[in-house]
Amino acid sequence: GNPTFDVAPARASLTRLVGNKYADQVDLHAVPKLHQGDYFRIAGRDHHLVIEGTSPATLLAGFGWYLEYVAHASISLNGEQLDLPETLPMPTQVILQEANGSNRFALNDVDEGYTEPYASWDYWQHKIDVLALHGINQVLVYQGQDKVYEQTLQDFGYTHDDLLKWIPQAAHQPWWLLQNLCCSPDPLSQSVIDQRADLARKMADRLRQLGMIPVFPGFYGTVPPGFASKNPGAHVVPTGVWDGYQRPDWLDPNDHWFAKVAADFYRKQTALFGDSSMYKMDPLHEGIEGGDNGGIDLVTATRSIQAALNRAHPD
Repeated sequence: GNPTFDVAPARASLTRLVGNKYADQVDLHAVPKLHQGDYFRIAGRDHHLVIEGTSPATLLAGFGWYLEYVAHASISLNGEQLDLPETLPMPTQVILQEANGSNRFALNDVDEGYTEPYASWDYWQHKIDVLALHGINQVLVYQGQDKVYEQTLQDFGYTHDDLLKWIPQAAHQPWWLLQNLCCSPDPLSQSVIDQRADLARKMADRLRQLGMIPVFPGFYGTVPPGFASKNPGAHVVPTGVWDGYQRPDWLDPNDHWFAKVAADFYRKQTALFGDSSMYKMDPLHEGIEGGDNGGIDLVTATRSIQAALNRAHPD
């Protein structure tokens, strides 16, 4: 098959990372995948570094390999050493590297909570460039999910103010998405939600441009207090306290209300951030205190969670 992707996003990334002086010495070429795997090939031709690769991010991974093993320079999340000669050195022979895994995932759930809950697009643009340079092709995007919950739960009887009090501040949101805690002493501001949603859209779009996959959180039943009184007949379990914080309630995934909320959640999420083929969920993260699952059958619950995801995203 003919290569179909545009190398322009990889070239733009390369220019951001090393500047025009060096990027102009590199030729990038799209090639089709063989045996389903990603690979890159590096060669020198007419004083130009020629990199072929199976996606924009794989082209960048080829340049990352070249930097480290041929030019003896480095760009990492912690900093860079770009002590390069005016003319890039050429490899003495053709270099071919195949990926040793098709799923090359980056970022822990709590990455943004600990390190950059209010980071700007400049920060994330660079981080995505560097992750691509190191061969990553799937990146967790937790930013902006507060907006998904805000929009979804207003369809199930909650007011806007209810939700601003329930969704925690940005630095605590990873643990909220893990169903460990809710709420903050001071309500979240709408401007923070809107800024994070704008950032998440940019991140997701850039990842797709580079042939990488934005990995979003799925819905597995996290709801605010009072869900059953607003949605009669719903089976909801209070999940107690975690490290001194009130945990969110858990809507039983086997309940018919769960399928309705999940469908709405995925519709809203896709409208905000586009589609994906990868979603991450962590039900019962760090346990429910005292082991009380409220009589929820955990085997059928996990099947119900997966079924709701498959209905929204069959692939």
